[in-house]
Amino acid sequence: MSSTFSFPRLKRILLYASLAVSLAPPTSAWADDAKALLKTMSDFLTAQKTISFTYQSSLEAVTPDFEKLQFVSSGTANLTRPDKLRVTRTGGFADLDVSFDGSSLTVHGKNLDAYAKIDGKGSLDDLIDRLMTAGVEAPGADLLSSNVYDVLMSDVTEAKHISSAFVDGVECEYLVFRTPEIDWQIWIQSGPQPIPRRYVITSKHVVQAPQYTLEISDFKSGADVAAVSYTIEVPASVKTVDLSELQSLDELPEAASMGEVK
Repeated sequence: MSSTFSFPRLKRILLYASLAVSLAPPTSAWADDAKALLKTMSDFLTAQKTISFTYQSSLEAVTPDFEKLQFVSSGTANLTRPDKLRVTRTGGFADLDVSFDGSSLTVHGKNLDAYAKIDGKGSLDDLIDRLMTAGVEAPGADLLSSNVYDVLMSDVTEAKHISSAFVDGVECEYLVFRTPEIDWQIWIQSGPQPIPRRYVITSKHVVQAPQYTLEISDFKSGADVAAVSYTIEVPASVKTVDLSELQSLDELPEAASMGEVK
């Protein structure tokens, strides 16, 4: 009997079948488990008054020729609840030092030799809300809020605990969540320090479904956090500009696009 399938194709089919079996629709226990694990992470993070970590982020963009590009940045973050934040980010198109001291936000674009300062008292939650209202995208900022669980779970329609996994050699729990507009995945470190190690957001209604990826390392809290100033010392020669003029706040070059909505 002749076969209509070549071996490589059959091998691929077996691989897909295996993947389909392993990712069978979750039981209710899986869904409950995913939410419980996320809640444990949220409770741990919000209980930490002082936090520091390093990170690497990558943001994908799709060209008009449907070529997917990935823009990678790295930086540091220091946070003291409820109202102090210092973040740096260096990438191919930005070299930023951002600080919020509870009364004003300062953004120093080192590569632009310019800075912007915006007055406004409030908590970190207030700051994140104001930035989003102003149209400043800050993917991953959700993880800094005072109630990570409620923020992340808003609009979630489906939650799964897929399996254990390893990120940078550290055992994690791999969770996936769906909302009407985006899907997101998170890898939470197993054990007594349930911190997010990897966080991926997929824009599923944009052509070629570009993703934002955040990877966290060197996480410290409490007394292990080195002292940091929440005031940026900007050189006198640096010009003051409106925040909107700091075009390179984004991780993308000015001409890049996240892609068209399907």
